[in-house]
Amino acid sequence: MEQPPDTTTNLFDHLSKELLYTILDHLNDDPFARKSLSQSCKSFHALEATHRTSLKPRRLEFLLPKTLHRYRSISHLDLTLCPCVDDATLKSLSLAWHSSLRSIDLSKSRLFSHVGLSALAVNCTCLVEIDLSNRPDLTDLAAKAIAEAVNLERLCLGRCKGITDLGIGCVAVRCSRLRHVGLRWCIRVTDFGVGLIAIKCKEIRSLDLSYLPITEKCLHHILQLEHLEDLVLEHCLGIEDHGLATLQASCKSMKMLNLSKCQNIGHIGIASLTSGAHNLEKLILSSSLSVTTDLAKCLQSFPRLRSVKLDSCLGTKSGLKAIGNLGASLKELNLSKCVGVTDENLPFLVQTHKDLEKLDITCCHTITHASISSLTNSCLRITSLRMESCSLVSREGFLFIGRCQLLEELDVTDTEIDDQGLQSISRCTKLSCLKLGICLMITDDGLKHIASSCSKLKHLDLYRFLTSQLCYI
Repeated sequence: MEQPPDTTTNLFDHLSKELLYTILDHLNDDPFARKSLSQSCKSFHALEATHRTSLKPRRLEFLLPKTLHRYRSISHLDLTLCPCVDDATLKSLSLAWHSSLRSIDLSKSRLFSHVGLSALAVNCTCLVEIDLSNRPDLTDLAAKAIAEAVNLERLCLGRCKGITDLGIGCVAVRCSRLRHVGLRWCIRVTDFGVGLIAIKCKEIRSLDLSYLPITEKCLHHILQLEHLEDLVLEHCLGIEDHGLATLQASCKSMKMLNLSKCQNIGHIGIASLTSGAHNLEKLILSSSLSVTTDLAKCLQSFPRLRSVKLDSCLGTKSGLKAIGNLGASLKELNLSKCVGVTDENLPFLVQTHKDLEKLDITCCHTITHASISSLTNSCLRITSLRMESCSLVSREGFLFIGRCQLLEELDVTDTEIDDQGLQSISRCTKLSCLKLGICLMITDDGLKHIASSCSKLKHLDLYRFLTSQLCYI
């Protein structure tokens, strides 16, 4: 007599762990799916524990002690939801994950001191990344403790206002493998400390020196870094044109330069700072200088330039028009709150940079539907368009947006868009983010067009929109 099949057998037991781990990898985008899988049976519960490498506990009591016992191979630990991490906690987790922990984020934690950091650095020999941002009370003792993590590659000390050149010097001498360093708002770090970082850490790829009281003296060493790609000098008011003009060094590897709010730097300083940087791809000049023909001539030196941000700059008509004559074909252009953007120069810009994918014309109060028509005729590859508070763009202007069928992000906050405009926009079926705040001309009828056609929509802003029929969204 034939025996009935054994229904108690778990077919997954016949699969190798490597194959099961591959299945778990495909669930990384949905944390609830991983949780459901681990709760389905004991074997999956154990499997998920051995496979998990990243952890973001919501409360500190969830971290100790059960979590330390259950998860033995954590390499990335995010404690941004646990503000009460103290020295004892850091010591416990450093002992539990001494051979696996590679990255830890302590940017929202407040109770630990240099003692806990020392335990973390000494015990976790594989530690390569640590974020200590937003701790103005940390001193050079903390920096000295961090320096014991000799394999460190990424260090973020944003707003650690108590750390001085002495502490940075300790880090520079011992952590020679550093590749990414963030010193934003470390206002007691000067040219000397930054110079030590540049001299001792030759592998640096990214350096954030925003709001530091530095001058051009340290830039000589920084520009000699052979692997430097990203340099952020936002609001470094001590750097001026006449000092930059004396620089002899050049950084050929630089790909991104941020000079936002550097009001003492003009086109002469930019030319000196980027001399030889033929690989430059992104230039951020927000709230800094005037957009003139001289600046445009300077940008001609970068054949690979793809992104330019000129938001909150004073733009001359001739300067903005000259941007359109760049040899490089821009993919991202930010003209938000840029005075001087008109129907005369914006159409010329978009007609010459037809490969634009992102355009920000927020608060460009003088452009009309003519600019929007030219934009949508020329830049068919655009995926992001921000035009909040473009008050002179009439209702007819929004009918043209439907031509851009690759559009994924659209911000028309505080504009004259109406239901017909929404009907046109509904042709953009890839739209995932739509902002309609303070758009007083739209009704439920317009939103129905969006709801029926834009199935990929994830973010919808209806600030100050009154309706009782949102069930179809």
